[in-house]
Amino acid sequence: MTHIALEGGCFVLSANQFCRRKDYPPPPEYLFSGTEDELNPDSVVCAGGSVIISPSGAILAGPNYDGEALISADLDMGEIARAKFDFDVVGHYSRPEVLSLIVRDHPAKPVTFTSASEKTEDAYKLL
Repeated sequence: MTHIALEGGCFVLSANQFCRRKDYPPPPEYLFSGTEDELNPDSVVCAGGSVIISPSGAILAGPNYDGEALISADLDMGEIARAKFDFDVVGHYSRPEVLSLIVRDHPAKPVTFTSASEKTEDAYKLL
């Protein structure tokens, strides 16, 4: 989750459930034969791990793996602007004239070679 916060320059609020075997209906007897430890009603099925992360990658709350919990944090919205100055993926230093994403809705060759000397219009005709 930290990489999402850093790359997106955003706060990440990741919520995940904490549950034990007893929170679910019992499985058919044949399904878990030989796994008595896992059938313990207090065994953890999903350990949770909810977390809040700032745009700078700092963990503000959590992760909690000890049981059900409510986590909270005070968010400084100014951190978003500061993070965008540090790493602005599609902002002030993006180079759409060098790298672009083109989505085609028809079949095409997987690899196409073009020359830097060709005009941009000619290169797009090959697509």
